[in-house]
Amino acid sequence: MINLLETKEESIWTSEQYQSALKIFAQELLKRREIIENRYPGLTDEKNTALVFIKEGRSYRRAAKALGKNHTIITQWLKNDPKFKQALEEVKMERQKFIRLQALLPQSGNEEKTSTSENVEEIKDPIT
Repeated sequence: MINLLETKEESIWTSEQYQSALKIFAQELLKRREIIENRYPGLTDEKNTALVFIKEGRSYRRAAKALGKNHTIITQWLKNDPKFKQALEEVKMERQKFIRLQALLPQSGNEEKTSTSENVEEIKDPIT
């Protein structure tokens, strides 16, 4: 039987471990939410799915390939569908915000590292 009681030492996580766990949790939550809800009403499921792929960081070519479409389909939708164009611009802005947030997270972890002793062995992240 697994011991469900942990000692105090076993339950302590570093800030990097918390940040990593939070980042993974947020990404998974976002994926599940976007799959369930039709985020961009007025667009087909196919276009909504393409937007989710692009928000995840895929290129237009990779998103189209995942949909089983020609690599130019995203550009065609962009030129011919104003609703898709607007939604794509929103997705790009959200993606940029996410990238900026990711860039900030390691910086806060580095500030803590500099304040600790160099003789302390680094704890490996159990999540990765």
